[in-house]
Amino acid sequence: MQIDESRKLLLSDTLVPDIFITEYLPDLSGLAVKLYIYMLLAARSRQKISEQELARRLGTDDDTIRTALLELATRDLVEIQDRGIMIADIKAMEIERTYRPKTASTPTEAIASQEKFNVREKLMTDIAKTFFQGLMSPSWYGEIDSWFDRYHFEPEVIYALFQECARRNKLDSKAYISKVAENWAKRGITSFEQLNTYFLSHERLSKASKKVGRKLRRRMTEYDEEMVARWLDKFGFEFEIIELALRKTTRLSNPNLNAVDRILQEWFSHQLKDAESIKAYEEQKAQKHAALRSNSTSGSGSGAKARNIGNFKQREYSDDYLSEFYEDVPVENQEESKPQEPPAEQVWPDQLDFSDLTQGGAPSAAASDAKHS
Repeated sequence: MQIDESRKLLLSDTLVPDIFITEYLPDLSGLAVKLYIYMLLAARSRQKISEQELARRLGTDDDTIRTALLELATRDLVEIQDRGIMIADIKAMEIERTYRPKTASTPTEAIASQEKFNVREKLMTDIAKTFFQGLMSPSWYGEIDSWFDRYHFEPEVIYALFQECARRNKLDSKAYISKVAENWAKRGITSFEQLNTYFLSHERLSKASKKVGRKLRRRMTEYDEEMVARWLDKFGFEFEIIELALRKTTRLSNPNLNAVDRILQEWFSHQLKDAESIKAYEEQKAQKHAALRSNSTSGSGSGAKARNIGNFKQREYSDDYLSEFYEDVPVENQEESKPQEPPAEQVWPDQLDFSDLTQGGAPSAAASDAKHS
């Protein structure tokens, strides 16, 4: 019995749908892919296998097997039930997703629909050969068809969409390509001519943003690029004008885009579009500022003082506040502090009368004493 089973395993095959390889395999982890193939083998041979046996066969633990099963269930490849696991029929799921019932239509509508179908079919064939080596997943057909209906893209626009995403190495992400298609539709792009105009504008914005980043020595963010796009599209300035605004920020200690934006807004409000008119405006503005400064500094002294009167409220001081500036000096010697008496009047000798001098002699001491007495 075991020999028969071995011979069956030796000669038998386990079929894996091509849809799984093209649609699901690139996004699954390695363990999830191995688990899915092993479960196909177990389902074909009608074997019952537990999570512990799966973990042992695949060389891992039970928790890791449960995580891989949840990954497969999230992609609708399996359905986890109470008593086991049901492997989904992905072929039938794809048919149900892409099938659309046909209704009656007029001959004119039928011809137009057939022509539209032929154009789309040729486009999808070209995309499959160019970007997927002829192995494009069936889900892409429904996605591309929906872009035609929702966004009204021309075939050249959809082909350019895959070219752009291939240049960015994003063909493995369907969500990324769908987001780019949505952004193009929001910008009103439906024809190849509109797309070409958008590419030229985007390239112009990219070059201007890089130049601004180099001038300011900073890395430009998405919000910075939106500001630069406003300068180019709304204000209509060329990079020559933007560079003039950048030069005016050299006197700032920390130049930034907000300062440049204020300068450009001022020029735009005065309808200045070329470099000559901007230079003339800035020179006139500098002359006005210089005149105002000279007038403010050349005023008379009394006039300047008179202008300062009334600019502030006079402070009022109390007696207690002023007395705090004085300090009482202690008296060390009371006697020294007494006022000194004025010195006694000094008695000088009497002067000689003129008559004494004329008599030719000095008075005697007795006469002098008698005189004083």
